[in-house]
Amino acid sequence: MTDKTLPIIPPTARVFAILLGVAVPAVVFGRSVFAVIVALALITLCISRPWRAIAGDLWRHSRTPLGVFVLLTFAAWLPNVFMSHMPSRSFEAVARTLIFVALASVFWSGLASHRDLVTLSRRAFTIMAGISVLYSLLALNGLPEIYWFLRLKGWLPQPLSTQLKGFSALAVIIVPIVALTAYRASAIWKMACVLVATGYLYIVWESYNRSAMAGFLAVLISVVVAGFVYKGRKRQVLVGLLVFVAVMAGALAWLHATRGYYQEAAPPGNWLFPVWLVDYERQIIWSKALEIARLSPWFGIGANTINFMPGANGIIPGTENLHVIPAHPHNWMVEVFAETGAVGLAMLLVAIVAYSVRTLLTLRRTGNIGLIAVIAIMAGYWGSGLFNFSYWSAWWQVSFLMGIVLAGLTLPDKQSNNVPWFLIQL
Repeated sequence: MTDKTLPIIPPTARVFAILLGVAVPAVVFGRSVFAVIVALALITLCISRPWRAIAGDLWRHSRTPLGVFVLLTFAAWLPNVFMSHMPSRSFEAVARTLIFVALASVFWSGLASHRDLVTLSRRAFTIMAGISVLYSLLALNGLPEIYWFLRLKGWLPQPLSTQLKGFSALAVIIVPIVALTAYRASAIWKMACVLVATGYLYIVWESYNRSAMAGFLAVLISVVVAGFVYKGRKRQVLVGLLVFVAVMAGALAWLHATRGYYQEAAPPGNWLFPVWLVDYERQIIWSKALEIARLSPWFGIGANTINFMPGANGIIPGTENLHVIPAHPHNWMVEVFAETGAVGLAMLLVAIVAYSVRTLLTLRRTGNIGLIAVIAIMAGYWGSGLFNFSYWSAWWQVSFLMGIVLAGLTLPDKQSNNVPWFLIQL
């Protein structure tokens, strides 16, 4: 497809691209705001594209190798719904996730209809990311009133504590897309992107979001791997590995220095990890979740129900009221294993590996530098997810999928006659 044959972009398609771009950074203003923006993006897409085309895209994506892996994953999750003690809750979690994947597929095709929509959406993303990080910095440093005012709490001078910690977790998704926007952009855009990315790294540090820090370590090693696939130069790979080792060593030294007192504060126990590295509360939560998983090791106890199991409301020693399963296990692998069983977790891992390998092979074949951002988002999401939110958290799932859409649709550096510019991978 050449530029001359690209279709004329209708105004509603431009609105769709802008809405899709601003959605994820807008989480800072509330998850309900995020949900409304995503819904409006879907509405404008349905207005700008025929229903027949949307349905055709979904059908085509479902027949690709990755689409088959995704569908097999959901098939592997179905038994837990029937075995769950809360079947309606489990069905909602599984069905909702499938709907989100379908939504991402539809958004992907909507942006792929014209390359200018990709540029427009990513620039809208970067602008909103800049607005969001500026708002966050002001709220964290001297002007908390704007946060409480936008939350309809009045003009309160009360400093923020952990209110922005959830938003800071999105840095592992936002920073790679901002970096991608800077690639081959003008000097002004490059400078703006550097400032925005730096702001997000500062928010992660200021909010002491250790799960996001772990996510960025995963991002760093994934970029080294992707760089090796892309260039294959030993010297560059060696430098990247040395940088990763230095950053990892520095992070471990910093954690030991700042959290060493946890070793004495923790109750006696044979901990799998040093408590200064992974707090003992989280290790107790994982241990209890794995204990519950033994009740149904193959097909799970039911998606999104582990905190309702008997014994989940017990209190962790040394805490005042923290339950052994507070709301979820704070580790997506432990959670998916306990709730969908070994079969469900295995199929999910196959789908993740299949997409990652497919992305790396496409990177090698086409030289599409944007796919490095996709790998980075994958690493950041799954890496930080080992310590933070529930896998079934709707806003977290959708943010990840929107990030993959925005990063994956990028004009290749080396044009291939066998690969369309939009590189459909779903």
